[in-house]
Amino acid sequence: MGVAAQDRNIPWAVFRPDRDPTSQYSALSGPVPFDPSYAEKTYAFSLLEASPTTFRTASSSGAVLAPSTFSGPSQRKFALLKDIQERQFVDLVGEIVKLHSGDFEKATLYLTDYTANDKLFRYESDGDDKATEHGRDGDPYNYIPRSKKNWDGPSGQMTIQITLWEPHASFVRGNFDRHDLIRLKNVRIRGSRIDGLLEGILHTDKENPRAVHAFRIDTKNDVRVQQLLSRKEEYWKTNHAKRKPTKDPEPPSKKLSSKKQRTKPPPKKEHGQQSLEQTTRNPTNPNVQSYQAGVTIRPLEVIVNNPSHNNKSPDGIEYHLPFQNLCYRSTVRVVDFFPPNLEDFAVPIHHNPPAPGSSQQHPFTKWEWRFCLLVESVPPPPPGQRKERVKLLVSDSDAVYLLKMDAANLRAHPSKLAALKEKLFLLWGNLQERKTKAIEDPTGCPLDSGSVSSLPFTCCIKEYGVRCHHPVTDNDNDPLPCGDRDCFGWERKFGMFMTVIHDG
Repeated sequence: MGVAAQDRNIPWAVFRPDRDPTSQYSALSGPVPFDPSYAEKTYAFSLLEASPTTFRTASSSGAVLAPSTFSGPSQRKFALLKDIQERQFVDLVGEIVKLHSGDFEKATLYLTDYTANDKLFRYESDGDDKATEHGRDGDPYNYIPRSKKNWDGPSGQMTIQITLWEPHASFVRGNFDRHDLIRLKNVRIRGSRIDGLLEGILHTDKENPRAVHAFRIDTKNDVRVQQLLSRKEEYWKTNHAKRKPTKDPEPPSKKLSSKKQRTKPPPKKEHGQQSLEQTTRNPTNPNVQSYQAGVTIRPLEVIVNNPSHNNKSPDGIEYHLPFQNLCYRSTVRVVDFFPPNLEDFAVPIHHNPPAPGSSQQHPFTKWEWRFCLLVESVPPPPPGQRKERVKLLVSDSDAVYLLKMDAANLRAHPSKLAALKEKLFLLWGNLQERKTKAIEDPTGCPLDSGSVSSLPFTCCIKEYGVRCHHPVTDNDNDPLPCGDRDCFGWERKFGMFMTVIHDG
């Protein structure tokens, strides 16, 4: 129960368990509908999981709902892998064996709960006598020769392949890794089109496209997790020889004979000649990761001067598009940022402002990230070519993905401001320190980007357009009142997305 003054407009959200097995809603919110933050969802779901069973199943009138007698194929409920069937929608709790995240639109997750189902694909570890060289990653009939895949999960039919679509794919990429425990909600079970074996799909929620149905789970208070860990421990006790160490030394190639495996002698040197150690000229930042691995990395000079913006009409008229909705990947480093104070990286967004003459004085306020990074290409362009610098806008959900932090009033929360500084230090090194000294320098000396210790990193960049702010013309009959005849009323912008800073 919450109590508030009658002249206050307080945002609220009600989280409740799914009484209807086919329910898609995770929360009700008001007075203006909004999507609760990840931290709020995690805390609310942990309270629901820790609540008594009678509370979770009680209706609003106090009566306990009778268990549903419907057993059709579309019913959704928690299930173990040994019990799943085709055409079901189920909730799964398990361990991530493998995670493929190279695709931009989706990710593939291999999940086990250490129960067997004869309709699942049979995976064999390298230590198994029946180990095969084919898998779900290859062709089922071994037409194409390929090397044996490293499989450190349980052998047999204990693992299901699940395809995650957005936004579930992005969330899992940035928050989970191999051997993490995960809970997936509303997974569709179907038969594979290749071999008919069972596989899972987690689609985008049509009712709430931003809802994420992948959750971290409490390893202490969840009975299902305790049972999973017990099955895992029991399995590896009896199959310890099949488990591979986390870092397996690569065996020598079978094609190499003992003579060819001899160490190559060092090159001959002249008298007095000294050898120089080979170092990486532009080491990338290990704490920053981007996705869309299939997209070619392009320097900023190519992105800014993209020739695809030049077009010719069927009448032979040449024109230049002000922008295109395109995605790129580029290796860059941060040389400046805006606003200069980190406290201003989060801004308030006012919802439902009070009407004139109303006694309401406190509209619903939500905080969002909104800042800009000035970046340059690494390595720099060849001599004679202009060096480009691009402003990358980072805002709202793209910033939450980058920082793994929800926006807040940073002036009122010093601990969150300190956490933001530590996170951004991993991105840009001593840039903030150098910028602060440049601002406080009475001589007005500009920031020297050469003295900044920021490491280059690969990021995803999106190009888009916004309404331009050029001076308007005085001609009311002009269909394009903008004074710049080449912009068509639009201005080209760039933003960073699908890039995450991992804790060092």
